[in-house]
Amino acid sequence: MGKFLSYTLGAIIGGAVGGTVVLLTTPKNGAEVRNEIKKKASSIQQPLKDAADNLGVVKDRVIALKDDSVPVLKSTVSDLGSLLKEWKEDVQPYLTRIKNNVVQLEAAKEKLTNKLQAHSPEKKPGEEQTPPSL
Repeated sequence: MGKFLSYTLGAIIGGAVGGTVVLLTTPKNGAEVRNEIKKKASSIQQPLKDAADNLGVVKDRVIALKDDSVPVLKSTVSDLGSLLKEWKEDVQPYLTRIKNNVVQLEAAKEKLTNKLQAHSPEKKPGEEQTPPSL
């Protein structure tokens, strides 16, 4: 917000300085130029005050939003952490069962492979090996 404010302020000051230079270099007499400067200054003064007030309001709203959202975000992160922990605890028994089933399946596979190798006749080189029919 600081860069925007400084840029806006610089543009306003630059415009005012440029306008003043133009007014001072016009072929009018001093009284006319001073009156014109006073009119311009008074017509610009209120919009500048309104802009400054609006920037203050926006800044206050942003700060309030930040202050309101930080606790909500912290609470949400905490709730998500708790839910994840509960989910892990709920899933753990199933994961253990799956791991045990995989171990049992691997043991059964090894047992069947050994049985097949023990009961299969030796093949001569070049003969096709076909699985036994069930």
